Amino acid sequence: MRNTIGIIGLTLLAAACIREPLFPGTPRSSHEPGGGRRKDTTATDTPLSGEHVYLTAVRFPDGYAWDLDTCAVDGEVWIDLYRDGERIRSLPAGVSVHPDMHRYTGGHLYSDWSTDTETVVSRDGAELFRFEGREALRGFLVREDGVHTLGQDRDGSGFTYRIDGRIQYRSETGAVLGGPDAPGAPGGALTEYGEDVFYVCRLSSERGNEYHVMRNAERYQSFPTSEWTLDVLVSGGTVSRVLSKPRSLVLEVDGKETRLSLNGRESCLWSRLAAWGKDVVVLVCTQGAGVKRFFLQTAGGKTFTPFSGETVSDILSDGERMGWTVTDGRGDLLRIRWSDGGVTEGTGGFLVSGRCALLRGGHLFLALTGRDGAPNRFQEDGVHTDILFNGYFTSVTVE
Repeated sequence: MRNTIGIIGLTLLAAACIREPLFPGTPRSSHEPGGGRRKDTTATDTPLSGEHVYLTAVRFPDGYAWDLDTCAVDGEVWIDLYRDGERIRSLPAGVSVHPDMHRYTGGHLYSDWSTDTETVVSRDGAELFRFEGREALRGFLVREDGVHTLGQDRDGSGFTYRIDGRIQYRSETGAVLGGPDAPGAPGGALTEYGEDVFYVCRLSSERGNEYHVMRNAERYQSFPTSEWTLDVLVSGGTVSRVLSKPRSLVLEVDGKETRLSLNGRESCLWSRLAAWGKDVVVLVCTQGAGVKRFFLQTAGGKTFTPFSGETVSDILSDGERMGWTVTDGRGDLLRIRWSDGGVTEGTGGFLVSGRCALLRGGHLFLALTGRDGAPNRFQEDGVHTDILFNGYFTSVTVE
């Protein structure tokens, strides 16, 4: 239910040289020195202590137009790891250039790729394990008992939940809901609560689509096929979903329903769910009379109406603070508006993936990829630092 911005993938290795943007509507970015620091008056005053900020990025040879070219790259492509703004590790990217195919967690840089028949998972450039089947990893968690993956079949339908490549649960026809690009969701489509791992899937049946919340390898909760489920969230052991009913849209949290604020003949185009402390918030995009409208509403009854004409893309939330990203027509981040009325202005650039934005301990972290000659930059609250390289950021992590 959530799509990564842009298509990078394996097209970089195509033999034919054609000029087609990898990010639709994105012109070539050249990275020149920039600068400037801006203070954010909405940031909290409590600094993070004993933790570091890690950024992952894909770097191409100088002169290669990564956002336009689909011909073979003349030179090495790297996955870089930055700590507090300094590059500390570089690994050959191979075909793992897509933001969904590499990630930093627990002090290590993990990547995955598929052969004609297998999926290979590496850690810090060394093969960790491989298994039969070509899978796109929608969920990835490193736990004491091993690496948990949730892979959607690349060829046909079906998905598999694995630990260190060993099958724990397999569906031949199902589809994983959610993905690796949700802000503040380090495990992607996999979430953990206590000793258990949760995920959500959709299965087809003669009666219609069946939606199931899975706990480890067993069904934890199922929804009737007669109900049109739009989005599902599992957080802290609580199951929330958005469902469409005749003439209404409903947010359901552990079976308790809150009617959402649709107007007149509006229809829901899409929705996003996020945990906000002990509450749940949903972002809804509607359309009526050809006009799109965005609003946020909580299960506790609060409603937030963004400014008219602004495009809202996603929710940022931690235990206390909540905001929403505002983007322009081509996806550049304009600002983040906060539930308390504050605003953090963007400092230029766009988020290649939802994992390039993080709200943690009240602090905002952004890994922004520049275009139109602007440099790539890291932004913490309202202060930004330019980081010059020919490529794009793929995630930001604090640990």
